Amino acid sequence: MKTKIKGRYVLAYDDSQHRHCLLEDAELVHEDATILYVGNSYNGDVDRVIDATDCMIIPGLINAHGLIDVSIKQFGFEKPREKGYHRPRSWVGSTGDEFGPEEIRRGADLAFLNMLRSGCTTVAGITSMVFKRWDDPEWEPMVYMESAVHSGIRAYLSHHYRARAPYTGLDGEKAFLLDEDRGMRGLERCEAFIRAYDGAFGGRIRGALFPYTLDQSTPNLLRATEVTSRELGVPVRMHTAQSDSEVEFIKAEYGASPVEYLDDLGVINPRWLFTHAMYLGGNHPATSSKDLEVLAARGANIANCPWIYTFRGAFLKSLSEYSRAGINMCIGTDTFPQDMLREMRWAIASDKIANASPEAGIAQQALNAATLNAARWLGREDLGRLAPGARADLAMIDFDRFSIGPVDDPVKNLVYFATAADVRRVIVDGETVVDDHCAVRLDESEVVRKSQPVSEKVGSLLQAWSMHRE
Repeated sequence: MKTKIKGRYVLAYDDSQHRHCLLEDAELVHEDATILYVGNSYNGDVDRVIDATDCMIIPGLINAHGLIDVSIKQFGFEKPREKGYHRPRSWVGSTGDEFGPEEIRRGADLAFLNMLRSGCTTVAGITSMVFKRWDDPEWEPMVYMESAVHSGIRAYLSHHYRARAPYTGLDGEKAFLLDEDRGMRGLERCEAFIRAYDGAFGGRIRGALFPYTLDQSTPNLLRATEVTSRELGVPVRMHTAQSDSEVEFIKAEYGASPVEYLDDLGVINPRWLFTHAMYLGGNHPATSSKDLEVLAARGANIANCPWIYTFRGAFLKSLSEYSRAGINMCIGTDTFPQDMLREMRWAIASDKIANASPEAGIAQQALNAATLNAARWLGREDLGRLAPGARADLAMIDFDRFSIGPVDDPVKNLVYFATAADVRRVIVDGETVVDDHCAVRLDESEVVRKSQPVSEKVGSLLQAWSMHRE
């Protein structure tokens, strides 16, 4: 079916300039899953017309690091990171599934609902290893895949794997269990999942590799990940330089900063995305002022997830500094709420605070990070842009809402003021998955209601750990 959408503003892609450009009183035409036309006047025949003349039409946002199981981060909002929860050694080293498929599905449904309602059409999904044992369950990625397909979102999924698992000792200090063979088996599981499902469901499901964190990996595991990534042609993501303790561990174990260590291993390249990456470039005594220069020279990507870290009194310093260095900056949500509009706003707000300047953190930077830059990391020239030949992934933001206010600069109004409540319609692969501010495929109140007991179970588990640390 050929559909024409008439918008007040359309954020088109200018291929000659390799950037977004704003069109007023413009039109977008897509035929099924492919965009055919973006401009001011389409004269061909269409099967239907959508009136969005009070909306801004933007590319579907890309969440480069989005939690898709039950969020646990709120339990640590008012505590230092290392004191937010404790993992007993007996728990970490054992096997078993504390949460079953239906419980995991409830968390995934809530996460995907949040993402879609905030204009996000693609997510590189993560899950939490905090309340799990060594690995995620064998069946878990399939549950996420089923939930993603049901919701209508486009998802990059994986098994998580690690060669070290952290636990809290009786003295309250963090320590690691080491089992590299277990990490290699986890990588093999992830490879098998990718070979089986990459490109499934019309291409909406794709695969990625995910060694969970830098300090929970080993040199051999990271080198093996790079080999597998090259062979499969898939992206890699990993939590990196996200805490003081991680940076200090790498320095003590390998005598280098995280970037120096990774560069020596040969695993910094355009396929790799390093999440959070807050303690780099001299922002920690064990790091180097040349970190950003090295990352840029190797074509690395970083995912900034600002909202969650502000609750710990921390943030990446800063989006504009990393961007000026030449690093491809992306944006992710991490934990609940998985709201990409909010993350864009927090990314530039924290940038201004970090630099003590209103000129830092401009709206266009945040928008690029959530669209074109993330698509570049994924190797997708058909995502993150509205242009002929691109996938019909887009969101319509209602610009007649009181929250948007008078429009001086549509891009600034979008980034500074728009909320998930302003997202009227979301289309993925030409299919409407949010309509009239509501998810089409999900019962929103039921999703929220069913997630409540699972969240309570997580809280009970973390409380029990604090009492029994053996």
